[in-house]
Amino acid sequence: MRYADLDTHRHVNNISLLEYVETARTAYYQAAGIWDGVTVENMGMVVASVKCDYLESICFGQSVRVGLSLNYIGTKSLRFRFQVEDELGEQVFARGEVVMVSYDHFEGHSRPVSAEWRQKLAAFENREDFLA
Repeated sequence: MRYADLDTHRHVNNISLLEYVETARTAYYQAAGIWDGVTVENMGMVVASVKCDYLESICFGQSVRVGLSLNYIGTKSLRFRFQVEDELGEQVFARGEVVMVSYDHFEGHSRPVSAEWRQKLAAFENREDFLA
C-alpha cells in the first residue's frame, strides 16, 4: 500500500482498492497465459462491470492480498470473483465481482472468447466446464 492510496479519513480510498484488484487481475492474465504482459493491443478485454462490497477499512501500514478466480466464461464475457484480505487471510476488507468482455481493440467491438483462451483458462482453474 502506498501513502497516496489513503483518503481524508486516513484509510485506503475505494478506488485504490479497485486498483489492487486490477493489479491482481492483470497478474492472473499473465499466469494463465492469456496475456504476455507487454503489449496492450493483445490484452483483448475491457471492463463491463465492477461490483464491490466494502466490508472493513484498510488502514495505513496494513498488508493486504487479493484473491481472484474466474467463476464463469460466457460467449463474450468472463466473470471474476475477488476478495481483498489481510496477509493472513483473517480479516476480509472487500469482495466482489468484475465482468470483462472479450474485445477487438482494432475493430472496436466485442468478440467471442477464443477457444485458445478457454483452453488456457480451463487448465489454469482446473475447470473442464469452461470448455463447453
